[in-house]
Amino acid sequence: MSEIRILQINAGSKNFGGVSAFLLNLYRNIDREKINFDFLTPNKTTYEQYRAEIEGCGGHIYDLGINSSSFKGKKKLQKALSVFLSEHKYDIIQVNSGVLSFNYMVAKACRKYSDSIIIVHSHNNGGRSSLKEKFSAPLKSLLVKKADKLLACSLSAAEYMFPEKAAHNETVIIKNGIVPEKFAYSPEIRQQLRKELGIANKYVIGNVGRFVPQKNHSFMLDVFSQLLKKEPDAVLMLIGEGELTDEIKNKAAGLGIADKVMFMGLRRDIEKYYQAMDVFFLPSVFEGLGIVNIEAQAAGLHCVVSDVVPQFANAAGMIKFISLDDDKDVWIKALLENKDPVRQDGSVRIREAGFDISNTGKVMTEIYTQLMNNNK
Repeated sequence: MSEIRILQINAGSKNFGGVSAFLLNLYRNIDREKINFDFLTPNKTTYEQYRAEIEGCGGHIYDLGINSSSFKGKKKLQKALSVFLSEHKYDIIQVNSGVLSFNYMVAKACRKYSDSIIIVHSHNNGGRSSLKEKFSAPLKSLLVKKADKLLACSLSAAEYMFPEKAAHNETVIIKNGIVPEKFAYSPEIRQQLRKELGIANKYVIGNVGRFVPQKNHSFMLDVFSQLLKKEPDAVLMLIGEGELTDEIKNKAAGLGIADKVMFMGLRRDIEKYYQAMDVFFLPSVFEGLGIVNIEAQAAGLHCVVSDVVPQFANAAGMIKFISLDDDKDVWIKALLENKDPVRQDGSVRIREAGFDISNTGKVMTEIYTQLMNNNK
């Protein structure tokens, strides 16, 4: 069989997020004797820092320079896709997003302007307003008609993106795998990094995520500012960047806790920073899975998360789920419960739960190959 060429499309932003991380990890672990990827984002690519690696493996990176968030932008994107797909031919196109309208618009264009097999992969379980949610059912049905294969990172992500019957009977749940041993707990790395950062004797509450409304950084600051009254030696370590970075920095200053909040920016060596943390904090407004929960558990971290995070994410049994409607004291108590735990490596449990990217790569290689065989 000749090499299967696959175009991976994700919405992207200027910040490297969970979907981009999953696709890059998948690219590193598929059978590239059989399969190769190209990556396309509508606006600015999220893969620039990995360009040498991707191109060195025979892949290509494309961006179309279009902000597709507005109606006008969506029309521009459809036109740009028609041109792009007339010039680039693929066996399979995989549309990756947690946004129903984006997935439908892109899948529709790919169906119209290409002969490719279309995969739609749902990566989230929320984000629409209640009004949009009410009228989403017809769009879900239309989306399914454009797809040859349905994938999702969790059942709740499938239910959010597809009609109930399709979500339960036609969707394959793909575990967002990681390299577990990369995140395995290391007392040596922990001690060294905490010393370098000047937090050797601090209680470190950590978060990894883009600074966007979904991740709820403002709520984190509110909880943390109250937590400091009970644990004045605590610090909040925030890894990531995004549209709300300046706003969150200003809020920290306004609360008088700027000296207690560590804005670490984007990190390529993120696995080291999990080691330095004492507990992981993820009060997301919605979350398809939250691959950071898997990474944190592999590093032996207990996680305190909102109950919109799927139970499916509790792969190592180290997550405590709390409602965003609960009093902040409930969150503070949960965050401080793990103040002096005996830290244990969780990477083996993560691997045993099936969240090993090498296994995910085998599963996806089989799916791609089967789709091609069925299409002959």
